[in-house]
Amino acid sequence: MIAARASAMQDHPDSSDPPLPPSNVQPSHTIRNGLLCALLSAAAMWASDPVAETGFIDDWSYIKTAQVFAHTGHFVYNGWATAMLGWQIVWGALFIRLFGFSFTVVRLSMLPVAMASVFLVYVILVRFGIHERNAVFGTLTLGLSPLFLPLATSYMSDVPGLFVIVLCLYLCQRAVAAESARATIAWLCLAAASNVAGGTVRQIAWLGALVMIPSAGWLLRKRRGVLLTAAFLWALSAAAIFLCMQWFARQPYSVPEHIFEGASINPVNAAIHLLLELAGALLCLLLMVYPILAAWLPRMRTLRSRALMQIALITLAWGLIEWLLGWTLPWLFGVLRLEFCAERTAQMRWPGPFLLPRPWPEIISLLVVATALIFLEQLRTGLWPQIKSQIKSRATSPDPWRDILWLLGPFTLTYLLLLMPRGYHIVIFDRYLLPIMPIAILCLLKLHQQWLAKTLPAVSFIVLAVFTLFAIAGTHDWFAWCRARVIAANEIRSTGVPRTEIQGGFPYDGWTQMEDSGYINDPRLLVPVGAYHPNTRPQTVPKACRVDFAPYTPAVHPKFSIVFPNKMGCLAASTFPPVRYRTWLPPFHVTIYVQTIPDAARP
Repeated sequence: MIAARASAMQDHPDSSDPPLPPSNVQPSHTIRNGLLCALLSAAAMWASDPVAETGFIDDWSYIKTAQVFAHTGHFVYNGWATAMLGWQIVWGALFIRLFGFSFTVVRLSMLPVAMASVFLVYVILVRFGIHERNAVFGTLTLGLSPLFLPLATSYMSDVPGLFVIVLCLYLCQRAVAAESARATIAWLCLAAASNVAGGTVRQIAWLGALVMIPSAGWLLRKRRGVLLTAAFLWALSAAAIFLCMQWFARQPYSVPEHIFEGASINPVNAAIHLLLELAGALLCLLLMVYPILAAWLPRMRTLRSRALMQIALITLAWGLIEWLLGWTLPWLFGVLRLEFCAERTAQMRWPGPFLLPRPWPEIISLLVVATALIFLEQLRTGLWPQIKSQIKSRATSPDPWRDILWLLGPFTLTYLLLLMPRGYHIVIFDRYLLPIMPIAILCLLKLHQQWLAKTLPAVSFIVLAVFTLFAIAGTHDWFAWCRARVIAANEIRSTGVPRTEIQGGFPYDGWTQMEDSGYINDPRLLVPVGAYHPNTRPQTVPKACRVDFAPYTPAVHPKFSIVFPNKMGCLAASTFPPVRYRTWLPPFHVTIYVQTIPDAARP
């Protein structure tokens, strides 16, 4: 990692521990390998064919804001976005001005951001002392994961937020590695400026300026003027962030989202819910980094029989708990459950079961838990005593984990604390794990490389290959589903039916509402005094045919609904032909139907 040099200390008396270069990898090799990782991730995105002229998760709302900005030069929110969006809107609007508007063009603007994120993750791993081969593997574990890939092909703010965080971390690394206090201060100033500006895309990214940079300042406090500079940067960043939040709170049709949503009706149930959400978050994170965690599977043969028996009993007990609760992978709602859903619908409803039929989800769950227990047992009996012994014997030399713990420890703890109110009152989405996924990758690689072996075993590469294929296929099938719904809607509209009479699913109906009324009818939205409210006429569709999103889209009064078979019994067949599309994962052939709401069912 970063070590002290006596000669450097003589050249730089203002620094008590000037560092060595983080690794022996040549800069040209770092750039080459980082670019290869970014290109491989981009190739996986291209292979998934992420083209659909409709929304993807929530990005339809953000795309509308970018479209308006491209035409007017003003930020105009529409009652759905809780993120500030910031530079992401300007960046997407630039692509609209250059290539014209389409959903695909706006999503394409995120490709350079996703590739830059992957590149930076590789550079960060190398600078933390990870061997270049392992760094490539760890970077691809992120860049080819089923969590990163769908988000990178969308216009969601999760990947831009990750980019801002890893950029801040990289600049803090440069500050730590600087050979003079002046250079250190310059890198910290650049980190603060980029994070304050970049954090406008997604407010959680501001933890870089509020937590990571102060942590770096304290780590380098023995360098002349650094601690004072870090304190000044924190105060300046906090003031700038406060002004940005005040600006966002005053924007028409913005939606504020507070950390604490209010007191729970039943605190006991809410506390149990929080524990399950946190457990699910941990298990989901372990699943996403399983290609690296699987490197501990071969170590099972080194464990004693008693330890193996304990691991087996705990694993079976946990499996029984999951079975009784009906709770299995991916444990959290969000991207993974939608990506690999076996029963997609055309409506805004909770998805059906996970793609894999029973008992495969349960088997994978047990495998993840058992591998994690093997890792913990190895850490307890084999690694931890060695770590303590080396710490005691390293009284005069720096700890290789020091920079990791100081730069990432406070950030991780703060991030997890901010997730807890969300888990207490609502849910923790799996995409919220994206910012801490590189940290988990780094720690697992560091432990394996330092204490077990310099290279990962073959099982890790097999698991990564399987994850990559599933990520590409799952992303492809998600977009194929979106394209099929658009085809069905266009068939209806080609006969002269207005868009407001089509119930096409959550993203389609949201776009219809914005096109007709200008904003989503969210009860939390901030509206200027005296504003006109066109969204006052509720849908007249009977409750049995009404979708969950209907209260937000009163402009939609559907006569036709795009559905899958046997999903809404109140509907009747129409004269429109069904739309069939192929998937790369089972069931391989899927049919979407256009059905009508009978006159007798409508008041």
